[in-house]
Amino acid sequence: MVNNGNVIEHENPLMVLFQPHPPGWNRPIGPVDPQSAAAEPDAAIWALPATRVLIIILNFNGIADTLACLDSLRAQTCQCFDVLVIDNGSRNDDLGRITTHFKAEIIALPGNLGWAGGNNVGIRLALDRGFDFACLLNNDTVLEPTALAELLAAARLIAQPCLLHPAIAFFDDPSRWQLYPRPLPSSNKVIQRLQAVHDIVEMQWAYGACLLLPAAVLQQVGLLDERFFLQLEENDYFRRAATQGIPSFCARRARILHKESVSFGGRVTETKVYYQVRNSFLLAEKHTPTLRGFLGAARVILWSLRHQAQASDARIATWLGFLSWLISANPLARAAREGVGDYARRRFGQRPLVRRVVQ
Repeated sequence: MVNNGNVIEHENPLMVLFQPHPPGWNRPIGPVDPQSAAAEPDAAIWALPATRVLIIILNFNGIADTLACLDSLRAQTCQCFDVLVIDNGSRNDDLGRITTHFKAEIIALPGNLGWAGGNNVGIRLALDRGFDFACLLNNDTVLEPTALAELLAAARLIAQPCLLHPAIAFFDDPSRWQLYPRPLPSSNKVIQRLQAVHDIVEMQWAYGACLLLPAAVLQQVGLLDERFFLQLEENDYFRRAATQGIPSFCARRARILHKESVSFGGRVTETKVYYQVRNSFLLAEKHTPTLRGFLGAARVILWSLRHQAQASDARIATWLGFLSWLISANPLARAAREGVGDYARRRFGQRPLVRRVVQ
């Protein structure tokens, strides 16, 4: 590790290993008076002694979005956090602009490790330094001032290790929700009360734009699977956690805005299609390794691709038209075929660069 002023450069980030943790680093979250917490969201937080959160933000050629995200963190009503910005091998970003205006640690990686690999660097450090929570936060998000306070109050009320999310609206249209799950039917009276009184809703998936993870969860479930690189790694993490009895929740009183897929260049790109297709089969392999599981993954992929194809070309109205599109030279169709091929060849991690240059 090389300390270059305010920026730490990792010569080999994969060599950052787990270190022994101080006593009490993964202490359980205890109960709190629901009525006082409901009346004052922050009250639950101060009852938790010396709560420490490491907010991990990945930057990849997106310094303007990162600065806007940091601005929203500076305005948080709860300031019991440190900020770690991990630069994933950006080409031209001036990282010095961050430390000029914000109190944040920066790690500059020599290359792009993807969402999973970049966040794993931060997760290792969070555990090594004894933080109570790690918050994985996309750099293209903007938080409402009470977002972190509401998340920590919800963690206190849930009173068990879990995956925890805020409600997420689209940045360019805040009236539209990207993540605002409906309550699930439950016979569990604790879940019923969380939903009815505190607007904390159980989820059957995870979403990586903002994900609060207690240290106990990170210790028990482990790191993100870096084979995914981008896309679906948080759903893999949810399933791994669920098999160990760890639930997922959305604290709907915590609100953030998300610009969505800025680092991809948009919501639907060939890069995103490639990772979604390849990683859907990897996800099925890990969690539903049956013929039915793989066919289910293929069905979802085909439905999504057909929807995307019809959005770009209204003539693709029939399945025959869609199949013709699927074998065409269209960049999205080509990326989908490439994703299937790389899964079959066991090529995981970052999408091969040479092939993209040749294309």
